[in-house]
Amino acid sequence: MWRWIALILLLPGIAEAGTSQGAFWRSLLVPGWGQKYARGGGGGFLAAELALWGGYWGFEWLGQVRRDQYRAHAAERAGVRPEGKGRDYFDDLGFYASRLEHNQFARYEDGPDAELYPVEADFFWEWDRDESRQRYRELRNSSQHAQRQALYMTGLVVVNHLVSAIHAARVARADQAQTGFAPKVAVGPGGAAFFLVRHFY
Repeated sequence: MWRWIALILLLPGIAEAGTSQGAFWRSLLVPGWGQKYARGGGGGFLAAELALWGGYWGFEWLGQVRRDQYRAHAAERAGVRPEGKGRDYFDDLGFYASRLEHNQFARYEDGPDAELYPVEADFFWEWDRDESRQRYRELRNSSQHAQRQALYMTGLVVVNHLVSAIHAARVARADQAQTGFAPKVAVGPGGAAFFLVRHFY
């Protein structure tokens, strides 16, 4: 893994000879770096990067807060012991009023193959009222929504890197215009003149 990280960090130096390549790899690593390297500027991409990471950590924090809240709510209102439980268990808490109700429905729907929660205190739950269960579902849905938003933020971070890299390469390529000189002779009433004309390609 460290070899790949080292290779990625060395790529801008490897591409030093090709300005557009160097700009591309720089902005792929740090949005805006390639634009700064080629012409200056690029602050918009860097600002977007910071904003997206801020959004990611904000949604991650909110998801964790809501997770702690729905677990504490379930412990208080349904007698749940949340430690060591998986996703299916927390899903079932929102759909069934009690462990007994879950097991009855599971036996009815799946017969002998039903997956039942054992009759142990560690897997017990029974909501004190239906409103408490609905509140639990709201908190859990809010936590999952925040986590999905955090995931979207990471996707936008990747997009920002790619767009910045492509933009930086184009900026650098535009600034790499080749120049050349061509001789010209102008003839007029006052005589002939010889001069060089600079062409941009």
